[in-house]
Amino acid sequence: MQDAKSVENILEDIIHGEFPQVQSIQSVSIVSKTGLMVAGRAASSARAETFSAMAAIMFSAAEATKKDVFRDKIDYVLAVFRNTKLFITELSSSLLIVATVNSEVEDSKILESMNQVVTTARERLVWLR
Repeated sequence: MQDAKSVENILEDIIHGEFPQVQSIQSVSIVSKTGLMVAGRAASSARAETFSAMAAIMFSAAEATKKDVFRDKIDYVLAVFRNTKLFITELSSSLLIVATVNSEVEDSKILESMNQVVTTARERLVWLR
């Protein structure tokens, strides 16, 4: 019989499988749309709650704008800072994937990995579909 793994551990495994432990990737985390850290690590361990709340607020604001102004679907939210890029995309109706990377990393590479996390998570955690 297979040992039961927590949802957090399964999501951690998926993140580590898709995002290599290299310096250019600063953090990858799964955050609830209510702003709670579910798995992974925040860009700042000292401010994990602030970071996860900020990501949820940014995505929610973009979602509200999408509905009211653009009438379009959000693929992802991107914030570009001087040395860092912040990516936020939807994992499920209640969860987000948030990645912070060095500014020189190609967007397509990060988005591909984030999409693979979504695919793998939905395969392993069928209730996310």
